Amino acid sequence: MPLIVETGSGSPTAESYVSVADAAAYATARGLTFPTTPEAAAEQALRRATTWLDGRYRGSFPGSRTNRREQALEWPRINAYDRSCPPEYIDKNEIPVEIVNATIEAAVRELAAPGSLSPDVTPGKIKKSAKVGEIAVEYAVGSGVTDQRPVLTVIDDVLSSILSISRSPALFGKVLRA
Repeated sequence: MPLIVETGSGSPTAESYVSVADAAAYATARGLTFPTTPEAAAEQALRRATTWLDGRYRGSFPGSRTNRREQALEWPRINAYDRSCPPEYIDKNEIPVEIVNATIEAAVRELAAPGSLSPDVTPGKIKKSAKVGEIAVEYAVGSGVTDQRPVLTVIDDVLSSILSISRSPALFGKVLRA
């Protein structure tokens, strides 16, 4: 089934923000691997990357969908803007280059290791420590499934100018009264 690429119309059937050919060109220019054969595998990786990107960043995208619930993907959007200085509105029929590039970055990883963007994690089955002979290792374990999801800083960086809220990690520490 051929990949349906969003062109800025707010299509109800779009599956990706970028074509296989454009993803391959981007990857090649940056020394990344994105094989286009078999084409079905590349298309599937782009579909999964798009789904992951929309799900992961949906709450941080500025504005709202151009065709509301009638469009399949989160972009294009109305009242969206680039936070660069000075802020600049993004056209209601535009798929920002940041979205395209982030989709490709995610697809490169997803094609290399299918399912890596959204791994299945079973709470309670997360390994906390291991011991082999005299050697013992204790792993840093988060509090739940969300803490087990991959953090792709390159994608956070690519999207930083169009995210409406910061996705940078919170600072941790202790506050003491003077």
